[in-house]
Amino acid sequence: MQTVIDVHCHLGQSVHGSMSADGARLCGLARQAGVTHAVAFSIEACYGGIDVGNAYTLGEVARHEMLSAMVVAHPHHRESSARWVEEGASNPDVVGVKLHPALGRYEVNSSAVKRLMDDVVAPSGLPVLSHVGNETAQVPIDKYLDLASRYPEVRFIAAHLGVGLLGIRERSIDAWRERPLENLWFDMGTLRAFTTGAVEGLLDAVGEDRICFGTDAPLYVPAPFTRLLETLDISDAAREKIAYRNALTVLPRLAGKPGTGS
Repeated sequence: MQTVIDVHCHLGQSVHGSMSADGARLCGLARQAGVTHAVAFSIEACYGGIDVGNAYTLGEVARHEMLSAMVVAHPHHRESSARWVEEGASNPDVVGVKLHPALGRYEVNSSAVKRLMDDVVAPSGLPVLSHVGNETAQVPIDKYLDLASRYPEVRFIAAHLGVGLLGIRERSIDAWRERPLENLWFDMGTLRAFTTGAVEGLLDAVGEDRICFGTDAPLYVPAPFTRLLETLDISDAAREKIAYRNALTVLPRLAGKPGTGS
């Protein structure tokens, strides 16, 4: 694969040094994995430190042309979120908005998130990527589908195949079959992707146009994910869509950036 876009990466300091990265380290991990462009957002901002985290992320992304950014928004930090999303809408380095209800300790279908979407995120025109996990009560796949269904003009990505670290893969498949949405995609940044048939099962349910490549780097080492994509029993056309073409559809601001195949 000549082009691979990772739609799900983190910058900043996590619980261990090996799970933390500045721009240079994240780019090194990406190159080692054969990733040609990566979308990153702040790990600290996911917990609520959105001013410090978003500022750091945009600074690091500006230094590395193979990186793009998502700004993190948080419903309990309305003024700061509005400022960062407004800046992101006019900053060509920014391709979307990240939500993390689990780390941020809020319900994805709460009235506070609805106000954030109504007043800040939806008017910006930026796509949304959120953590989704069946093991996290704040944002299982059915609640995330509820959110996406309310804003059909906004593109949404359900991270971690829509099941999270420990979730059951059939949850995403069944939820999608009950309510398929034209404005929803998935990324494969979860250890569940390595369960035999996990990606293929979701692919059969949602179609080859709906899954994006993602790794959750540096929380996970990204190289095994590219190897997984190379060896999946799928057509070359489907592999290419997952590798980068679907990312260009759901995150149109990636078009023309280095390493995006556009």
